Amino acid sequence: MLKQNEDAVKKKILTEATRLKILLNPEALSILVEKYDENSFHTILNKLAEEVKRKGSIVVSQEVVKSIIGGPKETEISIGVHRQPLAKDIEEKIEILKSCEARQVSDDLEARRQYFADRFSKISSILRSRADMSPFYPLKKTCNLPNRSEGKTIAMVYEKRENYLIVEDTDFITKIFIPKDCDKDLKEKVSRLLPDSVVGISFYVSNSKLFCKSIIFPDVPIKRFKPAEEDVSVLLTSDIHYGSQKFSEKAFVRMINWLREGGLTEKECEISSRIKYIIVAGDLVDGVGVYPQQEKELIVRDVEKQYDGLSKLLSRVPEYIRIIVIPGNHDAAPRAIPQPPIFNEYAERLKENGNIISLSNPCMVSLHGVKFLVYHGTSMEDIATFAKNASYDRPENAMEIMLQFRHLAPVYGSRTPILAHGKDELVVDEVPDVFHTGHVHVFRIGGYREIKLVNSGTWQERTKYQEQLGIIPTPNIVAVLSLNNGSISKISFD
Repeated sequence: MLKQNEDAVKKKILTEATRLKILLNPEALSILVEKYDENSFHTILNKLAEEVKRKGSIVVSQEVVKSIIGGPKETEISIGVHRQPLAKDIEEKIEILKSCEARQVSDDLEARRQYFADRFSKISSILRSRADMSPFYPLKKTCNLPNRSEGKTIAMVYEKRENYLIVEDTDFITKIFIPKDCDKDLKEKVSRLLPDSVVGISFYVSNSKLFCKSIIFPDVPIKRFKPAEEDVSVLLTSDIHYGSQKFSEKAFVRMINWLREGGLTEKECEISSRIKYIIVAGDLVDGVGVYPQQEKELIVRDVEKQYDGLSKLLSRVPEYIRIIVIPGNHDAAPRAIPQPPIFNEYAERLKENGNIISLSNPCMVSLHGVKFLVYHGTSMEDIATFAKNASYDRPENAMEIMLQFRHLAPVYGSRTPILAHGKDELVVDEVPDVFHTGHVHVFRIGGYREIKLVNSGTWQERTKYQEQLGIIPTPNIVAVLSLNNGSISKISFD
């Protein structure tokens, strides 16, 4: 079979397999190409779909194909061939659910009060909707209850001591004591409490004092992944750091070539051919003056030229792939979160490519009905300071904590600059299907209550500054998430 005819046949077979929602492994595909007949291939694929689905699977193996049509002659499978971009002909479906605009920065105390009142109101509403929050008492009323009374209240953690909490709401502040003989569950939850987090508290009254029975986190409900009808995928990445001497340009170019041409195996070709979107969770460039003596580690020392250089690289990404970018703490945007989109004078350089959407940090987007919460992740440093089970090398634990507290940066006044003005846009009021972060340069995949967690690593090798912080990056790895079934593939370009 001529090469161009073989490619056309593969495309027909794979398109029909996609429609039938089955996956062909490389050996199965080779047999089908070898035995291809224009008049019968639809019937054969339908039989294959019936057979594997009868067995509770979607993967068609070589053995299944042989059982239907028999095996091919000895054939050499081509590798490194240009794959057909299956995502090219599928219409994009993007809905921007949330993206914050620039706001005036103010140190006004009233604006800050409104900010925390808004946080309290939003998370209180989440807690009050729970069936286990009854009977409920506002914090002020709990102090007037008689001995042996029990109930639930909602409060913000002001301070945590060894045997008591100082908590507050918009009207009142008080102490709630932790019983010395409390169970392990309560001890564990108290150890995870973060300053300025809003939680539910089950209490009882003894000797005119409030004692804690249990802590109720706002948390997210279990959310089943609802697959998209279209069989397309999203490449998740972050922390490119263009301009740094440690930027892995060769690996990044390999990734772009993979998007354009496919890989060395049939599986790699399949994965790359279905990519319709790329999401970059911040730190597109290395910036200038972000940390002490950074200029010694820069190869491009001008921010405009950094964005120009990155734009040229991204211009080689196939035009049918839509790229969504948000800023990180190294990008040309205000440092305090929520960060508005990258400043226009720099973002325009990226947008000249025609396929780039610039949104805020954080933002929420829907791709074919699958909701992505995208956040750079700056507050992971604060969470790692206050929570025992969170660390730089286990970012998924910090991501779980954010979802448990329904807030992306619960701790105020620590390392993370937060724009405390009016509305609190960092509350996780809408539950995502996928939570995507970056910042700590460590690639990790996890899951929490059926929400898929991806911290997408970096394209920057270890810097001296990271050595000082004890960070060991895992560069040049991306996650590819199928919108059709929720599976995640880890692809390395080292």
